[in-house]
Amino acid sequence: MKTSNMQMFPNGLVIHHYMLPVPGIRKKIIYQFSDTHLCLADDLSSEEESRYAAERSTKWLSIREGFARSHDQLYTEEQLLDAGTHFKNLLGHAVSDGDAVVMCGDVFECLSGANLRFYEEQMRNVTVPAMAVCGNHKPVGEIPDGYLFSSTKKPVQTIELDDLIIIGFENSRREVTKEQNECLLDLFKAGKPVIIAMHVPVMTEENAPLLKESGEYFQLNYDGASETTLEFIEILKQHSGQIIAGFAGHLHYPNVSEIAPGLTQYVSTQGILGNINRFEIGV
Repeated sequence: MKTSNMQMFPNGLVIHHYMLPVPGIRKKIIYQFSDTHLCLADDLSSEEESRYAAERSTKWLSIREGFARSHDQLYTEEQLLDAGTHFKNLLGHAVSDGDAVVMCGDVFECLSGANLRFYEEQMRNVTVPAMAVCGNHKPVGEIPDGYLFSSTKKPVQTIELDDLIIIGFENSRREVTKEQNECLLDLFKAGKPVIIAMHVPVMTEENAPLLKESGEYFQLNYDGASETTLEFIEILKQHSGQIIAGFAGHLHYPNVSEIAPGLTQYVSTQGILGNINRFEIGV
């Protein structure tokens, strides 16, 4: 179902509700958000890190407003909180109400000690299955080991619930590899319904006018995309009957479109303005 209801809260949280009445799935709530662009400093930050965090945080005040104004998104006084507060509110609500939470990239604006420490602190007490995929603002090869955030380096991640699998793909460089495709095909063999999560969205027939206007930076299947990336999209189409939904981010505006008949892609809008998608799945 492509329509949604929107619910606003005094703390700036904006929930976009979707109902996906999938037969054979026990009813569950899954949350999706993206693009919180954390750029923090703390007591352990260097002078340089603190200065950069302040500069980028100030810059994002205008960037997030620009995206909101140009795409007719909600932009109110209640949403003008800092990125760290929005992240806490988004994650806290998702954990309190959901059965799983999926972060579709650009949790961070940049890799820094303060960002990693903040994420570690927030995620430590998460009590539901959670997944974050890498976004383009964090070079995947530079993500250090030893943190909860390090899982975003994995080419493929999974959350296996009782009657469905959430599969996360690292496509931050607008590429899907042969190995990722082979892993996806193996996961389909389990026979369970699937949710696909990634950062860069698929350009579909429905959203092509918008994505082409935005530029190839925002497209997975841009002109010149690799053969294996295009093969990934064909695999999705061929298995559309097994896929409940596709989740993506990156655009900074909401977009819902069909990759194939019956396979809908939901692109979450700016988490840095408190936006989150809530999916009630099953019957």
